[in-house]
Parts: sequence; C-alpha cells; structure tokens
Amino acid sequence: MYIRTMRTVIFLLINFVVGFVSDIILNDLSRKPASRIFQSKIIRSLRPYFIRKSIIQAAIYAGITVVIILLPTIYIFNMYFDVFENTFNFILLSFCMGYIADIIIDKLNIFGKTLKPYYNIAGSGLWGGFAIMFSVIISYIIQFVISYKK
Repeated sequence: MYIRTMRTVIFLLINFVVGFVSDIILNDLSRKPASRIFQSKIIRSLRPYFIRKSIIQAAIYAGITVVIILLPTIYIFNMYFDVFENTFNFILLSFCMGYIADIIIDKLNIFGKTLKPYYNIAGSGLWGGFAIMFSVIISYIIQFVISYKK
C-alpha cells in the first residue's frame, strides 16, 4: 500500500511539473512566436490570458489543474484497473477526463473571460484532453527513466 501511494504521489508531482513547464512554454510561444510552426491562431489566442497573470502564477494554475483532473481519473481507474499496469487504458481515460474538464473550465469561466478568445478558436474539450494525455505520457516516460536508472 505504501509503495503504491508513493508511486501515485510521485506520478502526480511529475504531472504537476509537466503541466507547469508546458504552460511556461505556451506562455512564451503566445507572446513571441519562434517560427512559422508556432504562429498558430490557437497559441496566439492564449495571449490575453497570459498577459493578465505572471508566468509563474499561470504555470502554477496549470500544474494544479492537471493534478485536480488526475485525482478523480486515478480514483475511477483504480476501481477497474491498476494504474501502473495498464498504461494504455489509463492514458485513454485521462484524455476523456481532460476533455470533460476542459469543457467545464470553458462553460464555468474558471480561469476568467481572458480564455474566451482561445475557446472561440480552439473550442473546448479536444485540446484539454490532449494536454492531460500528453502530461500523463511524459510522466510515464519520466517514471520509466527514473526507475530504469536504479
């Protein structure tokens, strides 16, 4: 039980960091695109949100959001599978939970109206699902690398 709890805490911590760093990258890309690839309307539409918050504040919100979405995801998943033994199904569930959470964030204006330009262009759901799924995949890779070095 202790090992499983520690693995879950480490998994959540790594996901927080992935969400934190990803948000900083998006923040930077929304302000001054580095190349044509990153000059998408979707990324530029995040600028009003990032202008109103410090880089660290927005990144902390992103990390907390990832953890808040993953907590019920882990709980629901543990009712049916072992999170660390059935990776594909967990990734799929994390996408679904991120999708639903993104719609809720949009409809309830959880992060304020400055995200409306983003939701008007990108829509709600899909990119939120991908964001959580990306975080989970990167976290699994980091955990694998950490455990492989032991």
